[in-house]
Amino acid sequence: FITATQNLSEMVSRLLGKLGLSMRDPLVVSAAVVGGLNVAGFVATAATGTHKLIDITGTGSFVVSSLATCAVCLSHFRKVSPGKPLPLRPIVLTAAVGFWGTRLASFLLYRIIQSPQDKRFDDFFPKPGELPVKLAGFWAVQATWGFVCLLPVTLACRRAAAVAPVGPAFYAAMSAFACGFLCEAIADHQKMNFKAASDANKERWCDVGLWQYSRHPNYFGEMVVWWSLWAAAGRAVPRWSVASPLMVCGLLLFVSGVPLIEKKYDAKYAKNAEYQRYKSSTNLIVPWPPTRSPQ
Repeated sequence: FITATQNLSEMVSRLLGKLGLSMRDPLVVSAAVVGGLNVAGFVATAATGTHKLIDITGTGSFVVSSLATCAVCLSHFRKVSPGKPLPLRPIVLTAAVGFWGTRLASFLLYRIIQSPQDKRFDDFFPKPGELPVKLAGFWAVQATWGFVCLLPVTLACRRAAAVAPVGPAFYAAMSAFACGFLCEAIADHQKMNFKAASDANKERWCDVGLWQYSRHPNYFGEMVVWWSLWAAAGRAVPRWSVASPLMVCGLLLFVSGVPLIEKKYDAKYAKNAEYQRYKSSTNLIVPWPPTRSPQ
């Protein structure tokens, strides 16, 4: 087993060398961490038949990957630039992902404890006698999502020693990150409290707090978070790394976020005049004062 592992490691090293990479390259580290955690999550989920590991593993892989790539970055920086101050950009970006991921993971864990059923994932689990193909596909997409979204942080760690110090644009971007982080966190908290306030609210859409101004303020906050992190990475990352915030927007707006909730509510409240007024007067994503229907 040891010999086989060594041979596999040497083969991977040679392959990475042909691609201009190494085992300690932040891109490789990020792919290994995100991919490894999601493979482990798939195996555990397929074996237990529970959805409870999905959100926690997905969000947790962001935090672990960013910490790992930053550690590799700082270790390399100390070797090539001994005595120089550590680069601020990758440290701050890593801390930002850590705060975002820890907050979101904590919220999702609490939600799982309070509401153990999650119908979003029912269609991905195999029926008796079936192979978990759909479930494997879901975890593959989640791993890709994690790796691509983390590109601004990963690439900033990769080029830490070659990029100019941070400036006003960086601080402006991180201020925008703070706003997006707060918007997402506050919206999640407001909706959770609204649903817990009474049995009637559990079956009603949330229209308090930020939800008065947007039907999906939590998603707006998350999109601001990732656009801000990409902007904060600045010249440390190539232009194609814009795939990170674009992927977040694409998934939330067209795949797993807004479409699922809008479809569910349209079916559930199709004949509810109050919801129809809320929908027609409230922005879909960007928080804005609601329009007033003529009396």
